[in-house]
Amino acid sequence: MDDNFFLNISTDTSTSSINSSKSNSKVTGGKWKDRRKAQLSARGIKKTPKAKPSVESPSNNPENELQPQKTKAKHDYPVDERDQKKRSAPIADHENRGPAKQARFVEGRGVAGKNNTYVSSLFTSNAEITKRDYDNELELKEASNAPLADSTTFDGLGLNEILTKQLTEHMKLSNPTKIQRSVLPRVLTRERDLFVQAQTGSGKTLAFVLPIFQKLMECKDLNRTSGIFALILAPTRELATQIYSVMETLNRCCHRIVPGIVIGGEKKKSEKARLRKGVNVLVATPGRLADHIENTERLDLSNIRYVVLDEGDKLMELGFEETITKILKDIETTSRITATTKLYPNLPYKRINILCSATIRSNVKKLGEISLKDAETVNVNSVHDVEDMELIENIAAPDQLLQQVCVVPPKLRLVSLASILKDVTKDSSQGSRTIVFLSCSDSVDFHFQIFAKGGKKFNKITNEQEDPDDNSTVITSPLLSDTSVVYKLHGSLSQQIRTSTLSAFSKAPADQHTIMFCTDVASRGLDLPYISTVIEYDPPFATEDHLHRVGRTARAGKSGRSVLFLLPTEENYLDKISQYHPNGVQHKSYEELLKIGFGNKWDMDATTWHLNVERWLLEDTGAHDLAARAFTSHIRAYATHLSSERDVFNVKSLHLGHLAKSFGLRETPKKLGHNSNGDGKKKKENPKDVMFRRARQAAKAQSDEFNFM
Repeated sequence: MDDNFFLNISTDTSTSSINSSKSNSKVTGGKWKDRRKAQLSARGIKKTPKAKPSVESPSNNPENELQPQKTKAKHDYPVDERDQKKRSAPIADHENRGPAKQARFVEGRGVAGKNNTYVSSLFTSNAEITKRDYDNELELKEASNAPLADSTTFDGLGLNEILTKQLTEHMKLSNPTKIQRSVLPRVLTRERDLFVQAQTGSGKTLAFVLPIFQKLMECKDLNRTSGIFALILAPTRELATQIYSVMETLNRCCHRIVPGIVIGGEKKKSEKARLRKGVNVLVATPGRLADHIENTERLDLSNIRYVVLDEGDKLMELGFEETITKILKDIETTSRITATTKLYPNLPYKRINILCSATIRSNVKKLGEISLKDAETVNVNSVHDVEDMELIENIAAPDQLLQQVCVVPPKLRLVSLASILKDVTKDSSQGSRTIVFLSCSDSVDFHFQIFAKGGKKFNKITNEQEDPDDNSTVITSPLLSDTSVVYKLHGSLSQQIRTSTLSAFSKAPADQHTIMFCTDVASRGLDLPYISTVIEYDPPFATEDHLHRVGRTARAGKSGRSVLFLLPTEENYLDKISQYHPNGVQHKSYEELLKIGFGNKWDMDATTWHLNVERWLLEDTGAHDLAARAFTSHIRAYATHLSSERDVFNVKSLHLGHLAKSFGLRETPKKLGHNSNGDGKKKKENPKDVMFRRARQAAKAQSDEFNFM
């Protein structure tokens, strides 16, 4: 029948047909792997093992001994496997790679750490930074606060021969500065209040101390028992101590004039003893002086002829307005100037008030209204025969100051700071003095601990080095160089420690590299000699404080350098401080800074340096806790910037994870506020603790049930 049907009968008897029929046969007995092999063999399938990569095994590679293994996930390969893949192909010289690629060559996306965690790379995922002209060279002008070599001498300004000899021979001051030239003749010849405005480092202290001391020297019958004739108020203990030391130096040429000092942190009993013996010039902080006025009967302020308020803006910032008003009122009500005029005819017939400040703001004007009457304004442009001048709102940094600005991603802040300090301390033939300003005391302690790691404390008594303790504030820094010593200074230290630290820093040998980590406690008025570099690692809380910080260097006509660190989100801060730098600022790239300190392989060496810090924190629980406290305090301090600068310093714009990296932390500390977990909720209680707590409550309730008393 032809119905389009075909019968398909295969006559092929090949092995495939035989194997196909055999594959359907069931294999029994033996292990599962053996049965599977038998089935595959019956089908004619041979399983060939995969070829192993021709690389050295991790066990034979010493670099991989400490690297933990982890299940592969996307972008999460342990370092040894990543490096094996890269070693199988030719690799170009890593020095020719960009920073990010070089870092990935070292770390990949992260370095394996403890507990199978991964450490983020320093040179990846950083914020973009505005490109600037990094090759610009500033043309520094002639020093604006230098002594005037071609102008009037000290004796020409009216100082007597004894004081002039003390200044020129013992203090090595040959000529007066501009502000001294303006102030000295006015205080010596006129009885009028003064408003003195001058940049830091221009010699304000001697400008008001010298004429007061000379006027007291002219009173032949005056001695320490005659009473207090001059009062100098300073905002900080350090500044008060410095002014007192200047008075002690002048006392060597006239022992009749005795200075005294009362400041917080000292024993009031010893201060009362000095006041009983008698002083003629009293240097004080407002709070301690107010305490003595209320509780010390032998304190007599009735003979005061001069009142000096130094660093007026800081006095107001620290909230001393009410205290100063009370002190001035007490001096006014107890005054006996009229009754003692004939005894001291060379002294003023009325009290002269002098207000000094480097910057003039509204709060300083308010202090001037409280303390000054018909005051004459004096600045570096004033001459001895010029009358009142209009108040100037701002004043510039010294012309010989080199101001550098470096915008640094948050993860690279610590290595960039280390690079600058390495560069500063690399010259073994001569020493240097550097100040690093930070935002809070915990941050000072942490960074001091890093650079003091492995260092020794110098014992002044035995002249030997010994192991440091928790209270050490002066320790050698082998991490930087053999001749480097680091110091720390902040308000949480006791007054005795702060005084001894400042003294040691000022008297350090000339061939030693000294670095002081400090808060703004050292930014005002302190005349620390030979400061070559100021590093503002954290920007100040007010723009005028920037002027005081950089004023620690480039003093008395000497050159100096200041380096300001900014985050990529803070670049607009330059607009706020541009008024203080009419000569402009010099921009530095963080790559250039790292290359200066770490050399040609700066990315690899910086990564290694930072990883050593991280490993140290992982091994030392105390150091890790200190780093966490420093980070937390830094964030809290960052949130306290003035509201007028909130557009620049906005805590919400910070990348907390990257910023934690700069404190050597591999993860952000959870506690950023007063709550346990930082989100306003209570910390979740451990189930075991819950069980015991409820058991105690039940037992107490059961006992209370039968307690009727």
